Amino acid sequence: MRKLFLLFTLLLAGPALAQTLPPLNFDSPPGFTGGGDEVATFTAPEGDLVIHVYPFRRLGPGQFEARFRETLLREFVAPSLREGKLASPPQLEALGIEGAEAAIGGKFVEGGRERARYAMLASGAVAIVDVTANSAAAVQRHADAVKALLDSISVGQPKARAAPPPVFSTPAIAAAAPAAAPAPQAAAPAAAPQPAFVPGLYVGNVRRLVPSFVGGKESGGMWVTGPQYFVLSADGLAYRNYEQPRIPGGDPSRFDWKRAQLSDASNTGTYELLGGELTLRLGTETISAKLAGPGRFEIFGTRFTRTTPK
Repeated sequence: MRKLFLLFTLLLAGPALAQTLPPLNFDSPPGFTGGGDEVATFTAPEGDLVIHVYPFRRLGPGQFEARFRETLLREFVAPSLREGKLASPPQLEALGIEGAEAAIGGKFVEGGRERARYAMLASGAVAIVDVTANSAAAVQRHADAVKALLDSISVGQPKARAAPPPVFSTPAIAAAAPAAAPAPQAAAPAAAPQPAFVPGLYVGNVRRLVPSFVGGKESGGMWVTGPQYFVLSADGLAYRNYEQPRIPGGDPSRFDWKRAQLSDASNTGTYELLGGELTLRLGTETISAKLAGPGRFEIFGTRFTRTTPK
């Protein structure tokens, strides 16, 4: 009876234990726009190459590498991006991904589009990076950005960031023989003081955990480095988002504050200036930002810079 009870307990606990998935960490490709919660989607500035990053999901029956060689794990990408029968075999390569038990990639051509798919295995689950380009020229044009994303990937713990190089003082130069003193010049007029803060749209790169869900429950996720935006109006209103807010005509004063409050109250609120501090109150959250000069402020060491809305 004791063994039967223990077996029954393990059977009940099994699904709950199986739902724990490892987090996937990566940086958004430089120069690309986008992001996302369930699936991160990044688009090149020219719109000719798109990258989809899928978080870890259970691999299921079968061996990881054998399944990739057979199907390229197309069942793990969105139905609209699943390729049909290929005219020629894909070019496969083994990958080294920090924290992954195994990783493999494949390049292929489908429907006139250049494709690449990279898969990582960890704890019986698989994560996918899927790349779609309009042409071979687009692949070449954005090769560095794709490589930067792949190099940033790690499983479990985020990659350690290199410390900034030390700052050395300028070496002293031996004094030369004194020269004749130049004729005195009129003092330049003092520059007009610049304002410490300017309302508008601000952007900075932040690192955040994007959770994934299995059966309606949170399970693992992806660490993503990408843009975060703040809209700050001249009359003290504030709004925050990871996607660039829609600002008609590029004029922050025309931002739809009423719609933001109704649809995203936790990221909408007010701000005030107190000395060299910018205090933001968004929903129930209070954030202190340090002014770092005209058109700049810092939150927990992250620099936000005023930008022109697109």
